[in-house]
Amino acid sequence: MHYVAAFILIVLSAVSAAAYPERAVVLILPFPGTGSTDIAGIPRISKLARIMQNVSAPSLTDNMVQDIQQSLAAALGQPVNVLRRVRGKTNMGARYVAQSAPDGYTLLFADAPTITVFPVLNPKPPVDTATELVPVGMFARMPIALIAATDHPPETVREIVERARRLPGSINYGSAGEGSTSHLTGELLAAMTGAPIVHVNYNGSLPAMNAVLTGQVELAFVPLPAVLPYLPGGKVRIVAMASSMRHPAVAGIATIAESGVAGFDASGWFGLFAPARTPSAVISLLNYDLNRALGEEFLQRALTMQGMLPAAGTSEDFRAQVEADRARWGAILKTVVIKR
Repeated sequence: MHYVAAFILIVLSAVSAAAYPERAVVLILPFPGTGSTDIAGIPRISKLARIMQNVSAPSLTDNMVQDIQQSLAAALGQPVNVLRRVRGKTNMGARYVAQSAPDGYTLLFADAPTITVFPVLNPKPPVDTATELVPVGMFARMPIALIAATDHPPETVREIVERARRLPGSINYGSAGEGSTSHLTGELLAAMTGAPIVHVNYNGSLPAMNAVLTGQVELAFVPLPAVLPYLPGGKVRIVAMASSMRHPAVAGIATIAESGVAGFDASGWFGLFAPARTPSAVISLLNYDLNRALGEEFLQRALTMQGMLPAAGTSEDFRAQVEADRARWGAILKTVVIKR
């Protein structure tokens, strides 16, 4: 009887997937209008803040979701409706999707901290992203830049590491917030080099960059999309890129790996997730349509100009990246103290 029941479930799943999609798809956005916590920090939501978010220019994450919304709607032949669910460091948005029917009609647009960091920081996470969500596909990578003020004496990564070792605790670095990818990138550099650099927490990329400009900290790890608008003014310079590859928008800037820390690779990312047990045929279809959108030249150009990198690939590729980051950041989080 168990074999018969299993066979019936497989048949019903295949039939359902073959008919997909028959109605509108809902895309859950767990970020406020200001953007992801990796860039904008964790907002202090108030009535005035909500009003300001509604009238402000679209954030990077809102722009990316709009691109996905339009591309998927055209490919699927059904509307894709965006629903914002903002609470609990994006955990509530992830839980909403995890508790939805596994039929491909409710998807999550998430960043790396939502999936690989915030659940670890919460002793009783509202959602187990490792078992309750399944990767559909990565949309874009977000490079992290190590920045300094231009009037600060130029130093290479190797020189910074050597000075930190020689004078422990003398070098501070800012980040977009505790648990952000930029924060963990700094901790990864300290772990891989044995250089005791000190983290200073700022709530967002802009405050972290301002701290560099005003001399509160020497350095900061900041997402490249937040840095690019400030490069033409000449007050901020990029020391090195944390990702394994250079970015076309700042092609002359070497990576940390190229600067002497072999194997160093850290970056943020954004991608789509579905509830666990969503039929594999539906996941494959969504992944195919997402990759087809990322193959469009205008979208590749738009993402690159904003400091991102289009990241087409299979759902298995994305799963491997998620698991690698979960292991990498999990190990780092065991060595740092973060206020919950």
